[in-house]
Amino acid sequence: MPTPFVMRSTALSSLALLCSVTLLSGCACDPTQGAWHPSGRVQTKGGKPFYLSTKTQKLLIAPGRLVITPVDNNCAPRLEIGNGTDQIALQLHAGELTRNEIRIVGVTHGLSANIVGNWTDIPQGRPHESYTTESCTTYGYCSKQETEKECHDGKCKTETHTRHRHYPDCPGSRPVTIRYDYFKRAYRLAFLNPQNTREKFGTYEGVTEPFEAEIERLTGACMAY
Repeated sequence: MPTPFVMRSTALSSLALLCSVTLLSGCACDPTQGAWHPSGRVQTKGGKPFYLSTKTQKLLIAPGRLVITPVDNNCAPRLEIGNGTDQIALQLHAGELTRNEIRIVGVTHGLSANIVGNWTDIPQGRPHESYTTESCTTYGYCSKQETEKECHDGKCKTETHTRHRHYPDCPGSRPVTIRYDYFKRAYRLAFLNPQNTREKFGTYEGVTEPFEAEIERLTGACMAY
């Protein structure tokens, strides 16, 4: 009889591959982690180009193709906007990029427009599963090295012995089933006049290629080796 699965977790707050785990473990973040690459087009007010600029960057946005890449990796979240020739990259502040929304107040970046938008994930096909194992610790009977101080006739020394007995943290493994699904991510963003946020300099719509994301992880009981 298979081991019943007893632990369940859903891991799709943003369909991103989370870097927060890496941060907690003290490892460096991959700057490409959590990068989404939608292909889309922009429409501008009256069909006229406008400049999106900061103090050090300037980008001409004209009707047609525009590349917008949100990078949601919790280490250095950013927004990259390119027209195929030039690009602006904005390092985002806390709260500007959330689970399914982006809100940038231009003045906080020295940016000539506010940027607001959201996205939805569109399932593609049916979920599928993969099976693996992972290391764990559990109560059981195993071998461990223990260091003891032994003294004879006033002279002491440290000895290491291998003990075979029950311990609360014996090494083991447990089965893991990971459920995946395929998605496309559809983006809608607007560039707003910071002086009159009802006025849109331009609007953007784009969609990513299908990508695979973990949606559920089922773990079984830990068994000592």
